[in-house]
Amino acid sequence: MEQWFQNTRGLVIIVLAVITGAVLLAIEPGDGFPTGATGASGDTTVTTTVTTVPQSATTTTVGRPTIAEGTPDTGQTTVLQSTLARLGYNVGTPDGVFGPTTTTAVKQFQTDNKLPATGIVDAATWNALLANPATTGTTTTTAP
Repeated sequence: MEQWFQNTRGLVIIVLAVITGAVLLAIEPGDGFPTGATGASGDTTVTTTVTTVPQSATTTTVGRPTIAEGTPDTGQTTVLQSTLARLGYNVGTPDGVFGPTTTTAVKQFQTDNKLPATGIVDAATWNALLANPATTGTTTTTAP
């Protein structure tokens, strides 16, 4: 056992270093690793700079086709259903068929996001869907 530990110790150190690097990059993704300065006594001072970007008044649009119940575009319908399901809306199993269940989920999403509840997925609905965090929507939790 001791021989195994000595042989894998380097691997464990490398894995821990990679994990530590990933955590640091997640904390400061713009700059990478934190910068620091070493003092005369060997102490390290870490300096973190936070940059705030002002909100823009422009709206970004997503180039997606308008789709509605009965649409033959199964690829876009599957993206729609998967996104609605991720947000907590009941679309059944994402299968690419834009049917009544998907229409109901779209209307509920539109209502929740103060959009006209038409059931038609237009540019405004796509933008709201793709800009929405995963915490939006109606979620049902069953206790064990």
